[in-house]
Amino acid sequence: MGLSPAQAIAIIVVLSFLLLFLHKILSPWVELPRLPEQWLAFRSGLAWTIFKDRVGFSEDMVLDHESGFAIISSDPGRVCWNALWGRSHNPHQQGRLLLYHYGGSGSLREMELVNFPDNFDFHPLGMGLYREMEDSHPRLFVVNQGDDNSSVEIMDIDYEDARAVHVCTVEDNNHTIRSPVSVSPVSYSSFYVTNDQCLIRRRHPVLSFTERVLGLPLGWVTFVDFSIQARPICTIVAGGIPFASGILVTPTGKEVLVASNSTDTVRIYERNPDTNTLSSNYSSVYMTFHPETLSFDKSLDIDDPTVFNSNGYFLRGVVATGSPDAGRLFCMATNPHGCAAPSVVAEIRRGHGPDLSPFPGSLFNLLSKYYARTLYADDGTNYPSSTSGDMDSKRGRLIVSGVYADGLLDITWDPRENRH
Repeated sequence: MGLSPAQAIAIIVVLSFLLLFLHKILSPWVELPRLPEQWLAFRSGLAWTIFKDRVGFSEDMVLDHESGFAIISSDPGRVCWNALWGRSHNPHQQGRLLLYHYGGSGSLREMELVNFPDNFDFHPLGMGLYREMEDSHPRLFVVNQGDDNSSVEIMDIDYEDARAVHVCTVEDNNHTIRSPVSVSPVSYSSFYVTNDQCLIRRRHPVLSFTERVLGLPLGWVTFVDFSIQARPICTIVAGGIPFASGILVTPTGKEVLVASNSTDTVRIYERNPDTNTLSSNYSSVYMTFHPETLSFDKSLDIDDPTVFNSNGYFLRGVVATGSPDAGRLFCMATNPHGCAAPSVVAEIRRGHGPDLSPFPGSLFNLLSKYYARTLYADDGTNYPSSTSGDMDSKRGRLIVSGVYADGLLDITWDPRENRH
């Protein structure tokens, strides 16, 4: 980060005019292929929407590939507010966590929030799940968007009793955890978190809106170690990211991916596992949609040479989810059932390869070392406003949530048809 509010204001004033001018000049020449009504990458695939009357306003969801459970955020109060312009009035409804046993009974249960502070205000955004080993307990990390302060909530998960037991709240008085969006844990007591804005709305209501709409490069990534809960150590490890959104640490720990929502790119940084620092240089994947979240298909074998190379760098398995139409997403935010924003889910891979979708997941770039293969594309007719997707290819499942959609999109296929 390294920018004072005064410097950020000066950058906004200068770049605002430049970006608006370039938009007027270039926008008539930019045209993308039309989105299909619904397209699946799997020959034997079936897609249907489930729990339409029980899941709504779901910003994020994560799969526990070992147990076959999905943890889903749901915030009915989201109809009263949006991160773009804040709350129109204080939402009375609290956010919830839901537990979907996708790998077993198919049941959906609301999770009991245990040991949370009194008068706790819960509005979940991004989530990350950590498990040390196969038989160890899962720990959930949840970004909580508060009125006066934002934080990351840490909770231990009990699948049998559908409980989320509060461990602690991590915050640093809006210094390096100022506008958190997404979180990716690396241990039971450490994580990376993205911050999308320098000028947050509760302090700079007008300039915050301008910064977000213009996608200025003022976002950053913070690494947090809360081994000593009373004094968490927060370090900025990457900056200059326009609207930093989804974040992912690969299972080998060698790379960190960060989605820049406003520039339609995913940055790939090299990570030092010993120091948790990120490389100053990064590679980019140029997407055809606004990537909201990133996940990894952890059902894949870490020792499979088609998944990771000898250096521990990923070859496939990264899943990016978002929408290519910010205008219709904005429309759904104001009137969720008045319009429908399209949905795209794509897998990022190393190298170059084909994308059979009529709406490709990435823009072709000879200089890029990566490309995206579309897994699901929808013009909003069947499932709108996708914001999160996670894949379990061993079970043949891809589950998608949409922040303004009713229910979950559940995609199944015969896992034997998978091809490398």
